Amino acid sequence: MALQPAVCSNCGGKIMVDDIDLNGFGKCEHCKTPYKVTDVITIDGLPTAKSLLTAAEHSIQDGNLEKAVDFFNEILTIKPNCHEAWWGLYTCNAAFDKYYNYEDKYGKKGPLTKAEIMNGTLQKYALRAIEYAPKDIAVRYRGDIRESLDYVESVKRGDYDKQIKKKRGCYIATAVYGSYVCDEVFALRRFRDEHLEKNLFGRGLIRFYYFVSPCLANKIGNSSIAIGTIRRLLDSFVKRI
Repeated sequence: MALQPAVCSNCGGKIMVDDIDLNGFGKCEHCKTPYKVTDVITIDGLPTAKSLLTAAEHSIQDGNLEKAVDFFNEILTIKPNCHEAWWGLYTCNAAFDKYYNYEDKYGKKGPLTKAEIMNGTLQKYALRAIEYAPKDIAVRYRGDIRESLDYVESVKRGDYDKQIKKKRGCYIATAVYGSYVCDEVFALRRFRDEHLEKNLFGRGLIRFYYFVSPCLANKIGNSSIAIGTIRRLLDSFVKRI
């Protein structure tokens, strides 16, 4: 079946497709009636931002972050205010920063250098993604970078050493999942920051948790039974939040 040109049902005018609109919208060139367009992959033989975003996501899934960065940059030449591309560049570059242990080009390391590198990546990519993103997505982006922003701010205040000591106080969730940066621990920290910290009772629970967690974590030790039991409970809680 041959492809037919799209015409407006309202006035019969030609529907113009915005090839840089990742949400897939078009509109009549005359009466401006909006239309939803699906699966626009190329226009006049050229890749759209939507198809490039899909290619970038596939590259990330394949572990090829360098190629993903190329795709994200290509998207920005088409649509400079594409929040998905800016956020993709942030996640890739944040991964590079971590891989190179936050070492600058002169070989310097340490909390101050780490904060400077983290802040540069946040300012260059993450905050631009937040600027261009819809309100609900911007809120999610802010939640994802909150810990990095807190670290940078703690270094600026000069109390990063206190933050480091606090993080090393073997939290139960970190001990159970074996990582401070896994998805489950991120979800629990987000619940703490976005819900518990907003009311008096929740802040009391947080203080109590930090008070008892080192002792409980020591008692858990390397017990696979205790770790398995607590992990099942936390997994169930994470699913509900």
